[in-house]
Amino acid sequence: MRWGIISTGHIAGKFADALRPSGSEQVVAVASRDAARAAEFARGHGGARAYGSYAALLADADVDAVYIGLPNSMHAEWAAKAAAAGKHVLCEKPMGVSRAEAAAMFEAARAGGVWLMEAFMYRFHPRTLKLAELLRQGAIGEVRLVRASFAFMATNPADVRLNAELAGGALMDVGCYCVNLARLAVGQAPSRALAAARWAPSGVDLTLAGTLEYPGAALAQISCSLATSFHQSVQIVGSAGVIQYDGAFNLPADQAGVLHIRRDAPGAAPETIEFPGVNQYQAEAEGFARLVAAGHGAAGLPEMPLAETLDNMAAIEALLRSARDGGAVEVAQ
Repeated sequence: MRWGIISTGHIAGKFADALRPSGSEQVVAVASRDAARAAEFARGHGGARAYGSYAALLADADVDAVYIGLPNSMHAEWAAKAAAAGKHVLCEKPMGVSRAEAAAMFEAARAGGVWLMEAFMYRFHPRTLKLAELLRQGAIGEVRLVRASFAFMATNPADVRLNAELAGGALMDVGCYCVNLARLAVGQAPSRALAAARWAPSGVDLTLAGTLEYPGAALAQISCSLATSFHQSVQIVGSAGVIQYDGAFNLPADQAGVLHIRRDAPGAAPETIEFPGVNQYQAEAEGFARLVAAGHGAAGLPEMPLAETLDNMAAIEALLRSARDGGAVEVAQ
């Protein structure tokens, strides 16, 4: 597909660079509210057409799909406008600021006759695909406990992640990966959430730790922070084994990944599975293009089912409400 990028931020640059070696995907346009910044971005990332407004990009007939890398609070507005313009939409995570907003975004896509998908690029990494396969096969028995953590140090006071008006915060920025991974591992939506947080003066959560309860035996413990040393890790504990690995979500394209699995079966030796480096953003864009071309069912891609987006937004809402108000919160269904 021919892509337009709405944003000139860091993540937009990574997406643009990822598509340059693709044999099927091409960035043809980029937009910023600052025309000079759009032009500078275009020069640095492949020479696409540059627009000084998002609306101008949406009016470009050569653009088939848009990648929205704007701050979280702006996702819904521009996804709906892109859908109305007939553009397919790959929207950076999290989809919106609430389950209701995400549902409205999907409705706008249906009304526009286009596809909308949340951009969790790590779901397209071969390691994540192998994880899903192992869990489907019952490699560690029934999943009982998921631990997922993602954090780094945000040091710039002007960082949009620290801006409450832009729907920033640790859970929205990096904790959403942990919530998403837990949904993948358990295979169903959580039913209840309990969380605690430390808050920035701006009002966003700097550090949050929470527990998600699922129907049945499974629990997930997720933690995230914008105020700790960088780390990202996953541990999935089943009734008959454990899967764990580090560098869980945004491995660089040139870095190999590993997955460690220990089974409780008699005589089973611990196993380490290695995966070559891959550009997750390229894999994500090419996967989304296959979805658009093939017209898959309403459930979306196997790698990133659309229903999980609504489940994830509901879990994030419940965790934040619990952290603010105290006590357990039921997760909307």
